[in-house]
Amino acid sequence: MGLEGNWRLLDFETEDPRMSLAVGESVFRNKKAGLSPDTLYLWRTVKPVILFPPGSRRELPESAKKGGVESLRTLAVAGHASFCDSGNINFSIALDSRTLNPLIEGEYQPLRSEYRFLMDAFTEGLRGLGMEIKAKPDGIYTEVGNEIATSQPAWLSDILLFQGTVYVSTELKNIRFPPGRAVTSLTAELGRSLLPEEIIGILIQGFERKLNVTLEKSRLTGTERKLAEKLYDCKYSTDKWHFEGKAPFLSLTGETLVALYVANPPTSKCRQLIDRVNKAASSLMDEVKVVAWRRGLGTEQNPAELTPPVLVALAKANILPAVIINGEVKFALEVPSENILRAAIHNPDRFPDLSKSLHGLRR
Repeated sequence: MGLEGNWRLLDFETEDPRMSLAVGESVFRNKKAGLSPDTLYLWRTVKPVILFPPGSRRELPESAKKGGVESLRTLAVAGHASFCDSGNINFSIALDSRTLNPLIEGEYQPLRSEYRFLMDAFTEGLRGLGMEIKAKPDGIYTEVGNEIATSQPAWLSDILLFQGTVYVSTELKNIRFPPGRAVTSLTAELGRSLLPEEIIGILIQGFERKLNVTLEKSRLTGTERKLAEKLYDCKYSTDKWHFEGKAPFLSLTGETLVALYVANPPTSKCRQLIDRVNKAASSLMDEVKVVAWRRGLGTEQNPAELTPPVLVALAKANILPAVIINGEVKFALEVPSENILRAAIHNPDRFPDLSKSLHGLRR
């Protein structure tokens, strides 16, 4: 049994891996908003890079870092770092994970079953090369445990972004991975030369068979392209993301950022505001991030976050508490009801931005 439908095989080429990462996230965000179809995006990089999910820097190949290979942070919640060069095929899959439920056989394990199923969709084609390989949630492995593919997943509610790489003819001989991790390539395992172009068709055919779908080549939509360009400019081209893990809030990314500016220590009024905002956002935690900024503590209090620029103006005008949604001051010097806060979080554009009239707010 399969999905029996059409997927998009994304037709987008660039030599910049940062843009490829931005495109993958854009499709993922647009899928969450119901604006994109289920999509498979296969891409390659020309120059060698390391792609690492947050929290995996200790696993990066030290030899590659010393050789000056650039490290790029991916949007992921799990996975190992991967070394990529022109011999890799990188993949990015955006789909509603609920459609996989009727296809998964055996004991269901939340998250892991979806990861394993999608990795097995790639092994479906690769086995045709005469290889004995096994799909696991974190990659594809040979019988002796050598890693041929790596996965890096991310989620927004039921929408899954499943990224990773397949090592085809990757130059791994000078890369020393951490102990216990043996990374190989299809060329090395088969003992013959293979080009990524040959394997792309094999992967597509196996994917279609496993899911019983048809992949139809199509380009980015206008909305996807616009968001990809924003993500590239404000996130994937910046050191703040790749080295510090700080990502700016961008509208249309499927998330809402609520920043609270409160006293230090918080007054009873500030504590009441924090409590109400957290309650208002509690049913939306997959889509809403709440960050509290205390006056006078600086950026160190939230090292993984970018400081909202409007905090400077709030501090100078001595206005607190304040609620900042998506970079705009929506409430100041008051504690709105939980229902009003929830409405503002749901539809921030319906509430005016008070930033331009801060000095007039203080009585």
